[in-house]
This record gives sequence, structure tokens and C-alpha cells, in this order.
Amino acid sequence: MSDLQIGLLMLGVVVVAGVLAFNWHQERQFRRRAEQTFAGGHDDILFERRATVATATPSPQDRRDETRIEPQMNAPGAEGIGGGLQLQSGLPQPEIDYIVEIRAGEIIPAEQLAQLRQTLATLGRIINFSGFDFRLKSWQRLGLDGARYTSVRVALQLVDRSGPVNGEQLQRFGDAVRTAAREIAAIAELPEFAPALEQAADLDRFCGEVDVMVGINVVARTGQVFHGTKIRSLAEAAGLHLQPGGVFHCLDDQGRTLFSLDNQSPERFLTDKIRSMTTPGITFLLDVPRVSDGLRAFDRMLAMGRSFADSLDGMLADDNRVPLDDAGLEKIRAQLHAIYGAMEQRGIHAGGPLALRLFS
Repeated sequence: MSDLQIGLLMLGVVVVAGVLAFNWHQERQFRRRAEQTFAGGHDDILFERRATVATATPSPQDRRDETRIEPQMNAPGAEGIGGGLQLQSGLPQPEIDYIVEIRAGEIIPAEQLAQLRQTLATLGRIINFSGFDFRLKSWQRLGLDGARYTSVRVALQLVDRSGPVNGEQLQRFGDAVRTAAREIAAIAELPEFAPALEQAADLDRFCGEVDVMVGINVVARTGQVFHGTKIRSLAEAAGLHLQPGGVFHCLDDQGRTLFSLDNQSPERFLTDKIRSMTTPGITFLLDVPRVSDGLRAFDRMLAMGRSFADSLDGMLADDNRVPLDDAGLEKIRAQLHAIYGAMEQRGIHAGGPLALRLFS
């Protein structure tokens, strides 16, 4: 082999490596942007995420960085609670929570509960409180409205998008609740840890199988770009709402996000910059398990993507800029149908209270 041939071969290797490195960088960047996109705007979210169809294998460490369905040919805050983002409103649910009940012979001091809240906030996990209302004869969300309780349930959510709880976290949770109960001469009923950890692992495996996002890209043709003013005009005409974070959201009648529209470039659609910005592409994102009737939402998102592509003289494409066709889109619909079927069978309805808590 001549020196020229060897040189050309080495040059080819360098070019291929460069392309792979660029694609990896773009994917990492997009996933981080997707995580930020869904970081707010839902009533029941405490913290959120992330990333369009080949089905990827979810990361067991942190599902916020994982599965994205790419359309290609191949695949509320806690009300009245201070001291941390991880405290969530609503009632504990045995399907997804490890629940400890504190029973006292007298009213549990509010300051004791406040101290427990602050202690548990250091776990970095989702915590849930409820109290038994003797007037209503039912468990109610724990609030700061002057209600007094002799029985309180404290729940540690077993799974969220950061993954399952581990043994150390569960032990610290149990110790904190047990200590708080002892200080007021109350009884804390702690279920066994081992079954809870098994439940967490099983639930996390299931969530990893259905926790995906669908993205549809609208990209400019070679040598062209989209202008921010045109994108904003189209988005507003389509009924999308620009959020403070610089991402457009399509909302349902209750103000919940159905899907979003984000810039493919790092720059966000901020009101003070959108007039002068240009971009090679935009992406519509559907957070699958958080949206009820997701197939209808997907079809609406697809129709909007096509409309934008026509108006911007762009094209629908996957992350490798390969144009989408009907076969690829039907494959996405089939995958969505399977995901929603699995969620229904598990009793976790997409967009329902349990799903909004788990996929946060």
C-alpha cells in the first residue's frame, strides 16, 4: 500500500471519528435541553426532565437521561411546605410509596412535623404527608390551615425519574420518622424494608420500559436557516404558549402540557432575543407517560410539525436529518400504543396522578 493510500485511509478514519463525536455531543446536548424543557408547568411536578424512534435502553441510574423515540426508519409543588422541592401534595399511595404511620395519644405538635419535613428534605427524594381528619373520617393532605392530627402518614416515593430509592435512603427515612415519633411519645409503624426495596426495583424496571419521549424535528434545507420571528409567528398562530424558560408549550383545556416546541440550537426562544435569532431546526417533544390520550396528542403534534415545515420551507426529519416517511411514523404509533397499553395494564394511567408523580 502506497503512502498516499495510507494517508487517505487515516484521513477517512479521522473524518468518521469526528462525525461520531459530533453526533454524540449533539445527542447529549439535546437530552439536557429536553430535561430542562419539562422542568415545570405541571400541577404535580416536583422536578422533571429530558430527551426522539429507535428505542434505547434506559439508564438504570437516571432515567432523566434516557429513552427518546426518534421518528426515523429504525427506532405541584407541595402546598404550604418549606424546606425542599421534594415534598409533594396529594395522598400517599401504596402502589408507589413506602408509608409510615405515626400514631399519638394527643395532637401532634405542628413544629414537630415541620422539623421532620426539614430533616426528610435532605434525602433528595419525594416525600408525602397526610393526616387523619376525625371530622371527615378520612385521610387528608397535610396543610397549614390549623388542622390538628393525632395520626399522620409519612410516605417516601419509591421511584421517580432519578431512579429507585436505595437501602441507605430508606434506612435514613425510617430512622428520621422513628426518632420524630419517639420525641412525642408516639408509635411509628414501619413496614419491612426488604419488600419495599423489591417493589422499588420492580417499579423502576417498568417505568424504564415506558419512560420515553417522542420528538419530531423540522429542519432547514441545506444552506438555509429559520428565523426566530417567523417561528414565533407560526407558534402563536397555532395556539402555542411561550414559557419564561424560552420553550413553547401546547396546553390542554386544564393548562397541562401536551407537547412542547424547542430550538435545536442551544439558544432558547427568549422574548428579548427571538427577533434576531436564527436556527437550523426546531423540535416538537411529547413526554409520553405524562400525557393522557397520547396518540391523539402525537397526531396533533405531527400535523403541526408538517404545517411548520410547509410554512418554513423545511422538512420533517430524524436526528440524522433523514426525512420521515409514513412507515416510520406508523412505527412510532405502534410503539406508543404498546406503551400506553402496558401502563393501563399496570394500573398507571398516562397523565394520571400516579404517572405524574412517577415520571417527575
